[in-house]
Amino acid sequence: MQATLHDQTQTHAVLAAERVAQVLARQQAASLAEGPPPAALRIERIDRVIKLLLDNQQPLCEALAKDFTWRSHDQSLMADVLLPVQGLKYARDHVHRWMRPQRRKAELGSGWLGARAEIRYQPLGTIGIISPWNFPIAIALGPLAEALAAGNRAILLFSDQSPATAGLLIELLTQQFDDTEVAAFIGGAELGAAFSAMPLDHLVFTGSPRVGRLVMRAAAEHLTPLTLELGGKSPTIIGRGADLENAARRIWGGKGISAGQACIAPDYVWVHEDDCERLLSCMQTELRRLFPTLLNNPDYTAMATPGQYRRMQACLQDALEHCVRIIEVNPADEDLSASRKIAPTLLVDPPDSTLAMQEEVFGPLLPIRSYRQISEPLDYINAHPRPLALYYFGDDRAEARHVLQRTHSGGACINEVMQHLFQNDLPFGGCGHSGFGRYRGGYGFKAFSLERSVFTPPRWDVMGALRPPYGKLFRRVMSALLKP
Repeated sequence: MQATLHDQTQTHAVLAAERVAQVLARQQAASLAEGPPPAALRIERIDRVIKLLLDNQQPLCEALAKDFTWRSHDQSLMADVLLPVQGLKYARDHVHRWMRPQRRKAELGSGWLGARAEIRYQPLGTIGIISPWNFPIAIALGPLAEALAAGNRAILLFSDQSPATAGLLIELLTQQFDDTEVAAFIGGAELGAAFSAMPLDHLVFTGSPRVGRLVMRAAAEHLTPLTLELGGKSPTIIGRGADLENAARRIWGGKGISAGQACIAPDYVWVHEDDCERLLSCMQTELRRLFPTLLNNPDYTAMATPGQYRRMQACLQDALEHCVRIIEVNPADEDLSASRKIAPTLLVDPPDSTLAMQEEVFGPLLPIRSYRQISEPLDYINAHPRPLALYYFGDDRAEARHVLQRTHSGGACINEVMQHLFQNDLPFGGCGHSGFGRYRGGYGFKAFSLERSVFTPPRWDVMGALRPPYGKLFRRVMSALLKP
């Protein structure tokens, strides 16, 4: 029976891959036939995506809640509707400026005679976007905004772990776009592997480092350029004497979004040993305020998949076996066992050997570790793979600068968490193990464009002296150019 199901899954993936390949061929043919779209068409396409989101806010939030068994509608509205809408509007408003050729200096004095050196931005063709299950709308439509602004076509691949949301998005995108403009599919690992190996003109992947390596290997077949956003263990450092109530409020204000199932959620916290107990108290107080109940609380999100729920249970069991101090914050003392909800839980000073410290938590568990000198958390962070985000809390500006200068991360916040993602004028992306490449803030427009260097000479052949046969004039020019 299992073999039969496996064979059916593989057959379905092969057929889906054939359909994707056919759409890709049509999109690339249309790109060649029609050429770069004018600004008006790019803006009109972006407006269609904005309309899709604004006209279907409630159905999209309901689909997300169905996939998670429960996901806060208000948080979905903020993270999966507002965030992409703001990015789409930003891209739409900057299309004309981004498209303008960028002048550069014409060298060897040719600029004085009318030569032009410039960069012109040309669409690459078809951009592939692989979206994960945790924020399937925002993470798909975020890069799509700048892909369309750059004049490209796009194929989106949604995770089969969020079938309701993916199905609705595919239906809505089909209503708004011909598949030669934007197409969308749903699939698992098999289709993802096939998609990554197709001759796309750029591929954006968001997911785990493990899968990111597989995507990179597959894309290498066609030397497809990549943008990889791979998550990781994003640390938070709380400086000695910081406002602990403010830190607790903001940390859990971010960690509470989708119950920690976000790639830039605070993954673990460093706090000075003198402040540790006070921070634990502040966090418990804040969690009781944020989530006075859990089971039927519309603001508290469940684990997205059964596998994700089992991961959290395994992390908790592992912490117990390592004799870690565990503080579960379940204010109403509810039985959550019949749901996929996990109570917010603090893990105090877990050793490196625990699962919670070995892999990205991606849930409502928060390890809290204490330090004596600020060098301790910095040394720890620098000894591990570079994270997607880093957060610092404290009023010591010199220490904040020191933390930023002595660490690396894709993005960072001071006295806040996750809010750098909501700044449309800032690029978003990873660093080292947490990925590479950027989008948002116009960086995606450049990533999804051919930055073509174009030189137009003056009418007078100013370069003639630099061609053979070489003589006295050539040597005088070389002598002048080679002066220190």
